[in-house]
Amino acid sequence: MDSLFPQTSVVIREIQNDLLAFESSQDHETDTNCTNHINNQFQRLSEMCDRLDILVNKEPVQRRAQSRQRLNEIKYDIRHYQVRSLFYTSRINPRYP
Repeated sequence: MDSLFPQTSVVIREIQNDLLAFESSQDHETDTNCTNHINNQFQRLSEMCDRLDILVNKEPVQRRAQSRQRLNEIKYDIRHYQVRSLFYTSRINPRYP
């Protein structure tokens, strides 16, 4: 479990960088590639969070609340970036008929 938390942080940072690239992209092909990569990363994060949900419940009682809090923060960040991704996608799609 301790290795999954840093892995999720790495994937979230990758999504941040991909969203920046997506925002500054100038052609449809780059937009499509960025969107696909971002969606794959969200799927990967979802799988990691599912695994973390299981592992948090197996934590000792003394550490469970702290682990649950960390997981909830990660889920909040994921939701934030999903909304941001949807915003960029909806803003970019009218650009290409």
